Amino acid sequence: MTHIKKYKFHYAWVILSASCVLNIVCRADSASFGVFIDPLVALFGWSRGDISLAYSLAFIAGLPAMVAMGWLGDRYGARALMIGASLLIGGGTVLLGTIKELWHFYVYYGLFVGSLGNAAFTVLLPVIVIRWFHRHMGMALGIYWAAMGAGPMIFAPLFRWLIETRGWQWSFTIIGLVVGGILVVFSTLIRSSPQEMGLSAYGAEGAPKEPRAAAGSAIAPIGMREVLAKRPIWLLMGIHHLGCVAHAIILTHVVSMATFKGVSGIEAAGVLSTIAGASIISRFVSSIFTERFGGRTVLALALIGQSTPVLILFFAGDAWVFYLFAVIFGLCYGGEMVGFPIINRHLFGAKAPLSSIYSFQMVGAATGMALGGWLGGVLFDLSGNYNWAIFASVALGYLGLPLALALPRHRSLVVSASKAVAKA
Repeated sequence: MTHIKKYKFHYAWVILSASCVLNIVCRADSASFGVFIDPLVALFGWSRGDISLAYSLAFIAGLPAMVAMGWLGDRYGARALMIGASLLIGGGTVLLGTIKELWHFYVYYGLFVGSLGNAAFTVLLPVIVIRWFHRHMGMALGIYWAAMGAGPMIFAPLFRWLIETRGWQWSFTIIGLVVGGILVVFSTLIRSSPQEMGLSAYGAEGAPKEPRAAAGSAIAPIGMREVLAKRPIWLLMGIHHLGCVAHAIILTHVVSMATFKGVSGIEAAGVLSTIAGASIISRFVSSIFTERFGGRTVLALALIGQSTPVLILFFAGDAWVFYLFAVIFGLCYGGEMVGFPIINRHLFGAKAPLSSIYSFQMVGAATGMALGGWLGGVLFDLSGNYNWAIFASVALGYLGLPLALALPRHRSLVVSASKAVAKA
């Protein structure tokens, strides 16, 4: 620590780096789920709807886990929770290589990896990042979310190649051991807040005191009870739910959509990878824009941007059309999910229980991902094609637009803080 202080290196950058690695690696399985569907159909003859149910169960079973992780993180810190989650993800991934029955898949993926394992990282990491940064908060969170987009770029084609060339069991055994080890190591670097190390947030030295909440929002809560009594928390949950239903249909089934039209398995996995790669841009830019312009504007534009390009899939047949869609969709959909921690700080203030608030919004997201992943498979099983699933993605995305426009108008933290100093 003496070395860090001597050279003016702030531990916030260690937190951001570790958080990015954890964000990439913890989603190795969930980010690659779309490439599991065809191999499981071929191995066991299970229907796409039955396989997709595991994806949904992961989010449904994770609902109480996410709320619990938010509460525990606010009170007891994050590091021990993340180490435990690392062991669950690593062990669950290894066990996925041993499945023989459908219920094995539901338990190992849905419970160990998808819900209990991912809950800690999903809820705690973005809140930890914004606690460590006062200056460049939007940029730091943008880097964190951009890293999330790198996960599917790496793991979706890797899983598909390993499964096709080395087999199901060998692939999951190796990846599970590597993933679990990386997660444990980098979790040990995490500290929940600067105060835990006797530090201030990066850029907070000499900064004007931040007001409890933006005056224009008519919200100044400290406790979770006050937060839940206000309309914005429910609007944000609804936006996250509908946005996630819409893009979960695509993320879960776009690989199968492509192979259904005759695209090869490796090329189809590349479509998912391309979506993730393109989303790196929107995740980064949208985080910065949310800090500057607020959630109302950014969320509205993101919902329009992620819903409209899905119409291309009605006409997609060749691989290049799927890749064109992947670039356009990826450039837009990342913006729907990244700004919530910043929006919460804008609306409720830095002293609010931000992990708990974010965990409630992630309940909306998780139920949306669960519904979208399952719905895409069921609509295929009922109709024999993906047309109704594509239509549902477009329609549900647009349903979130009026909720975004009902959010309070943005008031910059910098402006609010400056006015507070002027009044003092």
